[in-house]
Amino acid sequence: MGAVDLLAPDPPVLAKTLTVCLVGMPNAGKTSLMNQLTGGHLHTANYPGVTVTYSRGKSASRWGPEMHLVDIPGVHSPFEPSPEEDLACQIIAGRHKAVQPDAFILVADATQLERHLKFAGHVARQGRPLVVALTMTDLFPRLRLSVDVPKLADALGVPMVVVDGRTGEGSAELLAQVKLAAERPVPMNVLRRLPEDPVEAYRAVDELLERSGALISARSEVLTADRITARIDRIVLHRYFGFPIFFVILAGLFAAIFWAARPFMEGIDAAFSAAGNLVIEALPGNVLARFVGEGLIGGVGAVAVFFPQIVILFFLMTMLEDSGYLARGAALVDRPLSALGLHGRSFVPMISGFACAIPAVFAARSIPSHRERLLTIWILPLMSCSARLPVYALLLAALLPAHAAWTAGFSLAGIYLLSLVAGALVAGMTSRLVLRKRFLSVLAMELPLYRRPQWKPIFRVSWLRSSSYLKRAGVPIVVVSAALWLLSNFGFGSHTPVEAAVSSATLVAQADLENSFAGRLGHTLEPVLKPMGVDWRVGVGLISAFAAREVFVSSMAIIFHVSGDEQDQQPGLLEQMRSATFANTSQHVFTPATIIGLIVFFFFSLQCFSTVAVVRKETNSSRFAVSQLLFYTGFGYVAAVMFVQGLRFLGVS
Repeated sequence: MGAVDLLAPDPPVLAKTLTVCLVGMPNAGKTSLMNQLTGGHLHTANYPGVTVTYSRGKSASRWGPEMHLVDIPGVHSPFEPSPEEDLACQIIAGRHKAVQPDAFILVADATQLERHLKFAGHVARQGRPLVVALTMTDLFPRLRLSVDVPKLADALGVPMVVVDGRTGEGSAELLAQVKLAAERPVPMNVLRRLPEDPVEAYRAVDELLERSGALISARSEVLTADRITARIDRIVLHRYFGFPIFFVILAGLFAAIFWAARPFMEGIDAAFSAAGNLVIEALPGNVLARFVGEGLIGGVGAVAVFFPQIVILFFLMTMLEDSGYLARGAALVDRPLSALGLHGRSFVPMISGFACAIPAVFAARSIPSHRERLLTIWILPLMSCSARLPVYALLLAALLPAHAAWTAGFSLAGIYLLSLVAGALVAGMTSRLVLRKRFLSVLAMELPLYRRPQWKPIFRVSWLRSSSYLKRAGVPIVVVSAALWLLSNFGFGSHTPVEAAVSSATLVAQADLENSFAGRLGHTLEPVLKPMGVDWRVGVGLISAFAAREVFVSSMAIIFHVSGDEQDQQPGLLEQMRSATFANTSQHVFTPATIIGLIVFFFFSLQCFSTVAVVRKETNSSRFAVSQLLFYTGFGYVAAVMFVQGLRFLGVS
């Protein structure tokens, strides 16, 4: 301790655009604060393990002079860090090549100052300007806490600012204090003299808080557990009732996706139908008009009609995150995941996989064990991502009555829940057959207090996630829809029945669907598709889905709804699908058995080349990525065939 006292004050940071790093322990509210300071679009969730790489941004102009801000992963302890914690420690120590911090903002949960300020000692010893941002103060009334911020700042010897990362309150003052601290020599303070040992540092901070009298509390059981949170957790984390409640909440969420989205879906459907018909009627008989009206507008509209469901999915998931309930889901599934060889933190990337497998693969970096990290990445294709939602919605609409929102909701909830179960089972088999070395899987996770959702941030994050999906999926949908329309309307002239004999000598000519390029490709694949109970037309849709799963919907719209004269696209597409029969027979293509078979195929198959590329990069193994692609696609085909043939054997046509 005495040696530290002899350290000379560091010189002030020279006038320039400051690089300021947001540091702290997990779940302190760093990413929420980063969103407010930058006006950025960073993802935040009310459970640890989301921020697995650092994120950059510039401070918003409304907060004052511009600063470069960097949000780095939360750190429990600098000793024996996980990969994400090691990245943060490198940046804090100035050993990272790409990020050299000029100052730090230590984000600390004000309701747990002893825990969060013990890490402040490690940050303060780096000798750079430091400002403490106190979050979670909105919980003080419930916890019977209060803090005298000026008194605490004097006791610690560092500036402190109360902020609210969800509303932005205190942001301007925080950055002003950072600028002021950077212009002055770094003073000696109590934090720089804290012991390096985490336990000793915790005790030192606790004694300091007691001695200064800055933190005032009722000193009752409320300090360790908020009564409201404890009462709710006694129900939702109940040994027997917790998991059924979790399922009912998910079922209600997915039922809402169907009934709440229906008016918006009908409006979008009517708008795209009217636009497509307007183009076709403006230039009747014109091939280019049909291409734009049916191929582009019709193909994109077939997928865009499901966009309201995706928005509602992201909104409700974000609300569960913000309230604190989603972290309870991790606690519920921790024991079965651990028994099957997965780390408790695997739940975070698995839940992320419901949005998209790509960020879920990145989120797996938070898992400390290399073996369990690979195992988690291996099962991520089983998570039902948002790209599958339009496919499931279409197939469930074809399978179930139009008014059965709750039935469809429970079915969709079952699919999502089964994806977790299937992932766990595959992980269990893989851990025993391939990755046999076992380690004790322990989940160290802080359950946040329940908080009232802040609607403005929830709406903003939901829209950003939804629009991000639309931007990511938009290009492949347009490209594949256009290509598929051309392939399904043109063919080799020598094989195309035409009225004009001269056209038979043309290399490429307009063709009916049967003789088009797409039709011939589908006929080639038909022997493989028959065991699944579908014909070549569905096969073309399955192939196009490898570009993006949701393209299957636009493919069905183009193949089964080519005429473009329906008043509403989705009802017209469903009617065409229900009436579709095999060539020269009265046997329907889409029966309960075949629809269930298609759902099973999409449930298992890995139809996303972008995911394959990311897995290849993250694992540094082409063999791993290709094996994953072949295994899940092959298993999806075999499972679909087994379901279809099994249901037919049981009398389900």
